[in-house]
Amino acid sequence: MTAAARRTFHTLDGLRGVAAIAVAFRHIPDNAVALWTPESYLAVDLFFMLSGFVLAHAYADRLARGMGFVDFAAVRLIRLYPLYLIASLITLALVLVPALPGHFHPPIPSLRTIVLAVLFVPTTAPHEKIGLFPLVGPAWSLFFEFAVNLVFALVATRLDPRRLALIVAGGAALLIVAVAHFGAIDIGWSQDNAWGGFGRVGFGFFAGVAVYRLWQADTLPWLRLSAWAAAAVVVAVFAGATRHPAVSDTLIVVLVMPPLILASARGEPGRWLARPFALLGAASYAIYVLTNPVDQWLETLLPWTQVNRYAGFGTTGAVALVAAITGLALALDRWVDRPVRGALGRAWSRRSGAHRQTMSPRTAPPPSA
Repeated sequence: MTAAARRTFHTLDGLRGVAAIAVAFRHIPDNAVALWTPESYLAVDLFFMLSGFVLAHAYADRLARGMGFVDFAAVRLIRLYPLYLIASLITLALVLVPALPGHFHPPIPSLRTIVLAVLFVPTTAPHEKIGLFPLVGPAWSLFFEFAVNLVFALVATRLDPRRLALIVAGGAALLIVAVAHFGAIDIGWSQDNAWGGFGRVGFGFFAGVAVYRLWQADTLPWLRLSAWAAAAVVVAVFAGATRHPAVSDTLIVVLVMPPLILASARGEPGRWLARPFALLGAASYAIYVLTNPVDQWLETLLPWTQVNRYAGFGTTGAVALVAAITGLALALDRWVDRPVRGALGRAWSRRSGAHRQTMSPRTAPPPSA
């Protein structure tokens, strides 16, 4: 692997972590941080764009050199599935806890819901405002990301600038149509607005690929932001409520986020800030999928006096909870997720290598010296 391929974008890692924390606060009731960042649902669009940038960096050349579609799909599924399954099992375990009087208790999922969840398949109930993944609500974006990753693997070797521009333009058009139809960009997560997710991921991911191409070609070299400035812009985006959010959100995603990522990719943090940003990036995925399950356990087990609400929990409690979830996320990343992914990756490599060796035509042995 070349030095360029090993390049780590610490500022982008930090932005992913900031966005994941904003989403965590959004999913915890009654805290001021969520009120201060009402547009934090735009974190999903940022995630999609960052994913396009990072995957183009990590896999475009490997796909061009012959990495197979099945191998790529396996690598991506190994990356996404273990933590998703852990989060699903944490939620599912609540079924074993008896409902207490006056306490929130999640409804017992049907066998169909459980099977679909384990298979990483969305639950479909058209025209109903129910999450696509009832056990782990935020998993809807993981599903869309995995789907667009597969599309990327199919088209990566033929993705010249013209085709990429057409795909990005088509994604932007679909996003605009979806926002106009639903009157908001916070779509894709529910049964009744699921198709809107295709516009969000279609534009976001391939815009990220396009931004990576611009970074790679050193286009607009003057466009750069320091790590602190980039994080501040992301927070400002999440805090910037307007009277017409559907319009402003679309403009932010289409016109602000791509140059923000390009500028951020060039503004690496100093040595003392690189480590916290790297840790935020490492914890971001686990924070994203764990907040809802942990939240439901707290609502079920702790002696709140109101149903579905943290009576007296407040902002201080929310900060403590997010800090605890971040610590849990880092522990899972280091001692569970990475070892599991490593083992699965090695097992797949052995299987895939053995399969290719079996399928390849036999060649005559080299002549002896």
